[in-house]
Amino acid sequence: MRGRIFAAAGVRPVLSLMLLVGMTVVSGAQAQEKQAYNVSGTFVEGCSCSAPCACQLTGLMHGCQGVGAMMLSSGSYKGVDLKGAKIVYAAAPGDWVRLYVDVPNPGQREAAEAFGRAVYTAFGKVEAVKPAKIDFSGDAGKYTIAVDGGNIMQLTTEPVLGGDNRTPLTYSNIHDPLHPTVMQGKTISGAYQDGDRSFSLKDSNAYFNSRMKSKGKI
Repeated sequence: MRGRIFAAAGVRPVLSLMLLVGMTVVSGAQAQEKQAYNVSGTFVEGCSCSAPCACQLTGLMHGCQGVGAMMLSSGSYKGVDLKGAKIVYAAAPGDWVRLYVDVPNPGQREAAEAFGRAVYTAFGKVEAVKPAKIDFSGDAGKYTIAVDGGNIMQLTTEPVLGGDNRTPLTYSNIHDPLHPTVMQGKTISGAYQDGDRSFSLKDSNAYFNSRMKSKGKI
C-alpha cells in the first residue's frame, strides 16, 4: 500500500511538468503566429557576393555578408500604420542579423521592430534591434544609405542595365514574399561596424526595387 501511495504521489510532479511543457509549446506557437502586413516603398541591399547573389534567388549562402534597407512610403503591420518607417539590416545570412529602426512616430516603433524581425529572421538569429538615425536617398538603383551618419553603416549602389541599356536586369518569382521581384544593382561601396561585427563591401552584388509593394501574412 505504501508503495502505491508513493507512486500516486509521484504522478503529480510528472503531470505538472507535462502541463508546463504543453503551456510553453502553446505560448511559443502563439508568439510565432503570422501577422497581416501590407507595405509599399523602396528596398535596396548590397552584399559581398559577386552578382547575382544566390541568397535571394536559390537559397542562403554561408560566407555572404551584407546590409540592406527598406523605406516604407505606406503600409501597416499588426494594425499599426508604418508610413515613413525605415528599417536597416546587417547580416551574415545563415548566422546572425542585426536591425536598426527609424520611425517618424514613437508609436510605430514596436510594430516596425516586430515587422523587421518577421522579415529578416529568415537570414538568421536576430541578435539585436536598435533605434537609429537612418538616411535613405536616391532612386532607380542609385542609392545612398547611412546609419548614424555612416558610423554604423553606409551603402552606395548603382543599377546594372540590361540589353536595352536603359532598364536594369530583373529577377522575378524569387524566394522572398516581401519583394518577389528585384532588380540587379552593384555595390559601389559599403561598410558596417557595430561592436564585434564589421565588414566592408566594394564592387559587389546589390539588389533593389524602387516600387516594392507586397501584402500577406508574415
